[in-house]
Amino acid sequence: MNRKIITVESRRSPALLVLQRVMRMVPDRDKGDKRLQRLLVFRLQHDGEAATCEYLMRHIRRYIRRPEPCRFYDFLIQGEDRDQGTNRWAGRDPEPPGAA
Repeated sequence: MNRKIITVESRRSPALLVLQRVMRMVPDRDKGDKRLQRLLVFRLQHDGEAATCEYLMRHIRRYIRRPEPCRFYDFLIQGEDRDQGTNRWAGRDPEPPGAA
């Protein structure tokens, strides 16, 4: 299967400047995370700068309130899973053991 990987390093365009502006919002320890940069490039291409900044602000607020430390990229991915309902218990009560 061929996957198209967005390479941040090869971009020399106005999109790189937009990415650099958006990366200022990211927590300092995660600014060098290539996975996070690629995720943000993808969101910038599909949603635009304003929507991506709004998305980041919403998740940064939740990230600050999170008690256990984790990488910001992992937090975003977990949030996407939760928001899309891919959590196996999302939206329903778990069945008690032996109920089937």
